[in-house]
Parts: sequence; C-alpha cells; structure tokens
Amino acid sequence: MKKINYKLDIKLNLLLYSIFYAILFALVLSLMDRAYSLSNEYFIFKFTSKEFFNKLALLGLFISIIPQKRARVVIYILILLASFFQYVHFEYFGKDISAIEFYLFKNNFQETLEVFSTMLNIVLIPLAIVVVAFVALLFIDRYIATKSFKYKYGLTILLIALLFINIKVFYVTNLKRGKLEHTQSKLIYPIINRHSSRNFFVSANYFIFGFLPKKLSSSTSDYPILEKPSLINKDVNRTVILVIGESLRYDTFSLQDNKLTPKLQSLKSDNNFFYKKVYSGGTMTKVSVATLINRLKYPNGLPQISQEDNCLFKLAKENSFSTYFISRQSAFHLQILHDLMCPKYIDRLVDRDDFSVYIEPKGYDEDLLTLVKKFNLLNQKGFIVLQHRGSHSPYKKQYPKEYDRYTPYENTALYTDNSLYELINYVKENSKNETFLFYVSDHGELLGEYGKHGHGHLVKEVYEVPFLMYTNSKDEKLKEQFKYVKNHYDISNYILSLLGYKADLIRDENRTIYILNADLDGFSGYGVIDINGTVESKIRLKRF
Repeated sequence: MKKINYKLDIKLNLLLYSIFYAILFALVLSLMDRAYSLSNEYFIFKFTSKEFFNKLALLGLFISIIPQKRARVVIYILILLASFFQYVHFEYFGKDISAIEFYLFKNNFQETLEVFSTMLNIVLIPLAIVVVAFVALLFIDRYIATKSFKYKYGLTILLIALLFINIKVFYVTNLKRGKLEHTQSKLIYPIINRHSSRNFFVSANYFIFGFLPKKLSSSTSDYPILEKPSLINKDVNRTVILVIGESLRYDTFSLQDNKLTPKLQSLKSDNNFFYKKVYSGGTMTKVSVATLINRLKYPNGLPQISQEDNCLFKLAKENSFSTYFISRQSAFHLQILHDLMCPKYIDRLVDRDDFSVYIEPKGYDEDLLTLVKKFNLLNQKGFIVLQHRGSHSPYKKQYPKEYDRYTPYENTALYTDNSLYELINYVKENSKNETFLFYVSDHGELLGEYGKHGHGHLVKEVYEVPFLMYTNSKDEKLKEQFKYVKNHYDISNYILSLLGYKADLIRDENRTIYILNADLDGFSGYGVIDINGTVESKIRLKRF
C-alpha cells in the first residue's frame, strides 16, 4: 500500500512540475510580447486569459511531456524565430505578417534582402528580446522540464494536435463553401490579441494549406494590382471625414417618405447635401472596410492590401494629412480588420474599449461626435474615419430607449438618422475649412428574406447600401463627382482625389462591378454586375 501511495505521490509531483513549467513557459512568451510592445507603438499587446492558459500554457504542457530535450529545444527555437520575424516585420511595416506575404517574399527574395540589408538596426531590439527569452526557456527547461511528467510519445501527440489544426485550415480554405464566419476567419488571419508566434504560424498554415493549393491548381484568378496613384496637389488643405456604417441596408434607410429618416430628409433641399444607393465592396465588415480603405477594384485583393500603396491612410500621411480611425466597435471586433488598414499610418486609432480614457461614453454612436469635439478634428488638414456600431446585432443594444418605436432593426436606422444629422450640423456650424463628410454602410442585412438573417450573403439586401455626402465646398466639379459614384471602389477614388491624388474617377456608364462575398480570398465566391448605360445586369456569382 505504501508503494502505491509513493508512486502516486511521485506522479502527482511530476504533474505539478508539468503545470508549473507550462505556466512559466506561457509567462516567458507573454513577457516577450509585452517587452516588444513597449518599444513599438504599432504592436498591440492585449492578451486574454484564454490566450495565456488555453493556448500558450496548454502548448507548454504538451512540450513538457516530450522526453527528448533536443526536440524541446528545437521547438523553442521555432517559436522564438516566429516571434523574431514578426517583430522585425513590425519594425518596418507596423503590422503582422499575412499569408500572402510568404508568396510575395518568394517572388521578391533578392529585393527584400537588399532592403533589409540597409536597415540592420531594426533587428537589434527584436534580437535582444528573443535571446533573453531563449535563455529563460533553457533555464526553466533545465530546472523544471527535466522534473516534469514525461511520455515517450509526447512529441507524436503534439504533432498530431498541430496536424488537426492544419486539417481545419485546409477544410476552411479549400473545401468549405459559403459564409466565412468570424471564428473561421481567425484560423487564417492574424489578430491583435494573439501571441506573435501564433500569428506567424497561423499565416504560415494558411499559406501552405490554403493559398498554395489554390495557386498550384490554378484555381485562383489573377486580377491586376492597381498602381500607386500619383500625387498631383501637395498644397491641398481640406478635412475629409468618412463615416462607415454597420449593417444598414439601403431600402431601410432611404430618403423617400421614410418614417425612419425624418431628420436627414429635412436636408434634401440643401444644395450641399447628396444621397444615393451604391454597391458594397463585400458582404462582411472585414471585406467591405478593407475594400474601402485599400481601393480594391477586383476580387482577390490581398496582394494589393499587403503592398499598402493604395491604402488611404498611407496616402493621406504622405500628403501631410493627420489621420484618425475612431471606432465604436470593440477591439475584439476589430482584431481581424486591424492589419488590413495599414495601421502604421494612423496617427490616432481609438476603439470602443478606449473611449472611457477620453470621455464619459454613453454607449452609442453619438460618442463618436463627442470624440470629434474632444480631439478638435475640424479645421485641419485631416483624414478622419469614424466607424459606427450602427445596426449590428443585437439590434436592441445599439440605440437609447427613446428610439424604441418600431422593430429593433428599424430603431437602429432611426437612431442613425439622428446621429448623422447631429454630425452634419456640427460640421455645418463649426467647420471653417473646406470639408467633405461621407457616410456609407459597410453592408446591409437580411431580415428573414430567403429564410435567412444577418449578412455574408450575396443578395441585394446585403450589397445595396446607402451613401450620402455633405460638403461646404465651393468646387462644383468636385461635388459633381458624387453622381458618378456606384460602389465602394468609387468612394475610395473620390476620397483620393480630395487627398490630392490622381484617382480613377469613372464617368463611363458602361462598366463591370465586382462584389466580394464573405471573405477577401473568394472562398465564398464573388458577384459580378455588368452596367450598360442605365441597365444593370442581374448579379452573377463566380468562384475562384
């Protein structure tokens, strides 16, 4: 009996060492990212307990049961190299490595080496952090891992777990058709509350198991990457405000005898106020906002996004505009979108979680106007993007009680009518600088049509969205461009022209418009609409 108890005590002791090792392992990795975040403002450290315990500590537990020390050390090196590459990438680009960049690196290997050979100083801080972390891991390996529970097939178990993850990526990117949900998107895109090494491996997995199979089988279509627009007016001095709505469909927010838009309808007689229907660039927020910010004209736009030469924030900064992105979305909802909008070129990026630092938030979209006033954003050479929470589900949480008059979704539209009206009036009364204010919804929403709810579906209720403009400009030629705008791509070009660039301001009525469905890579297909004069063809669904 004593022998049995002795053996149980030994096993329990070994298990406790494994748990202790797992926590220390996760702590070392977390402190790495924390240390780097202090040296680089673009690297956001927002770990959750789930990331720490369910991901990093769990990985540490798997590693602790591997009996071969050489295997454990190799794993340390791979993890630290992944973080090192992410840090260096942040030093230069200010964002995570995306899957498409593995392909671009392969095609531009020599050019990339030449660029980084002249900037070796950017590796010093990342290298120092990684070396210290490696020493720390070797220390806890020697004094803790050697005393933990071991299983002769420990390495095999870890490899099987990684294979399972890769199978999920392969399924999502090669076999799954239809809507790419937020949780599935996190399998293939880096996000801001994930460890740097995990983001590297997520992008690498997507490249190997998602991007390459399509490329090798020639199942992807090659669309051109738009050239960087040329700067033609360095002396431009105006304020450009883009308000991005959320899930608000055109028919719900029309200005034709609509009970939901009484205040905006009162502006219809104002010669500086304009309104129409346009086509969204995509049927999900991450897709449509990325389309708007990066001037995407064609499907399969990740190479253009990665290049950043058409990113509105970057182009604005290069012409000496101050840049702002203020969102009523939480950091959680922005985690995938963050790297898709060249964050390095945003002077001030504020999400809903940060509002209380600056104001006493009321919890609704009117907080955005309060922040505009707080930051004194008018009367400067500025490019400002405000992102609504708008009509996102659950609808009842998006408006104050006094707007509870109709269905919950309709109430969100009624509230948006008021918040936009207040913003327009504030600009009208306080802007001495030439100002252009745009509002466009990212996409619409199904409310039971076709037996479906929500977005991510390539149907008109989702891709037809409202677009309005208010301006105090005296330039009639610039104002005239509004009537030619038909989609998000046109809005991007409109904004580019206001930022001082030569843009693709299309006036030809004969054209083809592309609408991505639920993802940026075309897994769920994309729509094509041919326009001939005033006749628009029925949308055609295509797949890569």
